[in-house]
Amino acid sequence: MSESVNPEKLHRELKDAGLPVVGVSASGRVDYSRALTAAEQAAAEQVIAAHDPAVSDTEVFIQQLLAAGVSRYDVLYALWKSVAEGNLIAIEEITIKLK
Repeated sequence: MSESVNPEKLHRELKDAGLPVVGVSASGRVDYSRALTAAEQAAAEQVIAAHDPAVSDTEVFIQQLLAAGVSRYDVLYALWKSVAEGNLIAIEEITIKLK
């Protein structure tokens, strides 16, 4: 495994591929809940080979929100107010915090 790994992202990619992953370390070691079949091993190798450790735009956005003191609940509430009531005030407040 490459030394450049995004453990959370690789874990999600392996899980999305239907593999029984239980953990991925920063060094790239992958632990599974059981031994993989030959087909699963091949699938795991493909996922690992295709892994891009760069953080996604979503992850960058979440980090920016947290740095600005905005929780996911704050975002969810602001979206709800926007959709359910047409009230954009909470969204505008979040936007100001992100600047």
